[in-house]
Amino acid sequence: MVVGHHTIKTTGHHGVTQELEKQLLPILKENNVDVYLNGHDHCLEHIIDTDSGIQFLTSGGGSKAWRGDIKWWNPEELTLYYDGQGFMSMQITQSKGDIIFYDIFGKVLHKRSIYKDLDTAS
Repeated sequence: MVVGHHTIKTTGHHGVTQELEKQLLPILKENNVDVYLNGHDHCLEHIIDTDSGIQFLTSGGGSKAWRGDIKWWNPEELTLYYDGQGFMSMQITQSKGDIIFYDIFGKVLHKRSIYKDLDTAS
């Protein structure tokens, strides 16, 4: 898991950060990174890249929401886009990560578990 501020892949306001996509994404792929977690865009978002399997999680819903400011994204990759305020929680064990996105009232918007096969992990 890698945590950064700026988005690499997003359907939100700032769009794809081309410099990070060009310079950082190859490093993440080479090192078998499973998750890239960021803020920056004022939305909640979960993208699963079909090429690399990397999951891009945006938890930037704590500030003023940019309602309706969304760019098209492949629906096979975009598992959540919420342009309101909210937050995300993660519970991580050695082989599994549970991700839950909530709106500001605590209503669950999206849940996903990520599993890591430790026998094949490098």
